Amino acid sequence: MKAFRAIVALTFRNAMRSHIFQLLLVLLLLCVTVIPISVSVGKTEDLIRVSLLYSLWSVSAILALSSLWLGCYIMSHDIDSYQIHMVVSKPVSRITVWLGKWVGINLINIVLLLISGLVVYGVVMYRYQSAGEEDIRFSERAQARRNAESERDRIRNQILVGRRSYMPEKRDPEAAAQEAVRRRVIDLQKEGKVLSDEEIQKMYTDYKEQIDQLPVEVIPIEVDANGRPLAVNSHTWVFKNIPEDLNKKAVVLRFRPYLNKIASEDQRLSTMWWAVQNPVLVKSAGEDGSFRAVTDEPESYFTGEFHEIPLPYNVEDMPQGMVGEDGTVKIRVINADIQKGKHYYQVNDGPKLLVPVCSFEMNYLRAMAAMILQLMLLSGLACAFGGFLTMPTAIFMVASYLLFGSLSMVLTDSSFYVSTAWDHLGQFLAQALLLIVIPLQNFDVTNLLSGGDLIEFSLLGELFFNYFLLRGVPLFVLGIWLYVRRELGSAVRK
Repeated sequence: MKAFRAIVALTFRNAMRSHIFQLLLVLLLLCVTVIPISVSVGKTEDLIRVSLLYSLWSVSAILALSSLWLGCYIMSHDIDSYQIHMVVSKPVSRITVWLGKWVGINLINIVLLLISGLVVYGVVMYRYQSAGEEDIRFSERAQARRNAESERDRIRNQILVGRRSYMPEKRDPEAAAQEAVRRRVIDLQKEGKVLSDEEIQKMYTDYKEQIDQLPVEVIPIEVDANGRPLAVNSHTWVFKNIPEDLNKKAVVLRFRPYLNKIASEDQRLSTMWWAVQNPVLVKSAGEDGSFRAVTDEPESYFTGEFHEIPLPYNVEDMPQGMVGEDGTVKIRVINADIQKGKHYYQVNDGPKLLVPVCSFEMNYLRAMAAMILQLMLLSGLACAFGGFLTMPTAIFMVASYLLFGSLSMVLTDSSFYVSTAWDHLGQFLAQALLLIVIPLQNFDVTNLLSGGDLIEFSLLGELFFNYFLLRGVPLFVLGIWLYVRRELGSAVRK
């Protein structure tokens, strides 16, 4: 144990004295301070999101690359420079040497990560405290102070919080495909095109296979010449297995509608009306009559962006809450666009029910834990390959291994369109590769943190068990075994 501590301390001390540590520290501090300033955003909440998303992502990327390089360099350099010969000539096993260097590298990463994380947290808190202060400096009116407090409360409730997400139940493939085909046929008939039964059946089959990738389409409400509604076209999302205590919490609905097409351009303000079902009124008023509007009148939202609205849970007409006895919540939207544009909702966008669970500080610590776990995995892979390969070869092997994991994750994503037999073959091979490779993008939780979404302990447990234990540790053991069996005499240069 004494030898192990000595190797850890020596590795850490050498790194602290080297220019590598100083360079990394300066580079990390530049990232967490310069990036929020260089990005041109006006709102305080956008500045906070930039600090959490881009700054933390840059810190994670820099430390990941340094872990990869440092692990391969330390292990291979000790052999090439003959330093390992002096160590193994003493009663110290190579396993102790390997573990000591791995722990030393991780200590360096943790120190750098904690310093960068504290700076990012300080920048975020400064931005949060200064929200609305500019208006107060130029106006002493009480209204300006109230606006500043309201702005801070909104940031605290939407970003600086850990909220659990509840996604709606997936659509029934047959019913959704039939509805999609029906609307598509109507649109084609308006254009003067008539489809045969075979073409309609083929369209139905294609829609059914791709239903998990197709967005939800909500056509606009139909009115007569006097503006009275003729037909209410709506879509209802069903949330199941919702805990009953949700009725006692402040629930937020997050959604992102698109207008006419799923693209960032040509988006504008569009009107819609959200409603939530009162489960008490289902028996007396029926399914359609049991919905209660979230707002008194239809609201306008800019399409192509995320929006959040609070859902009522203690209003007079819904005293028992919106969660039914079977744990079901139903949310409905009506398209009231003035120019008769269609609304589209992507499957991954929800809409979602967001419930505050923990503070921002606790959620921030969970993000740090995910980043530390990623660095431990990368440094272990670098040490494993660097122990029996030369430095360039070790870096190439680790980078190739991680690249295969990232590409396999992309090919198996539900949004990846599969049409030909080669596509199916590639997706099958990618699924097989995911059994042994590590998709590094799964460790990125900055998007969750910047959106106020809770980083679940189950996610951290999945990262630790599926990737660190089941995939990483076997490679560590293999690398240690090859390192122990490596003939050091072959490294002597003549």
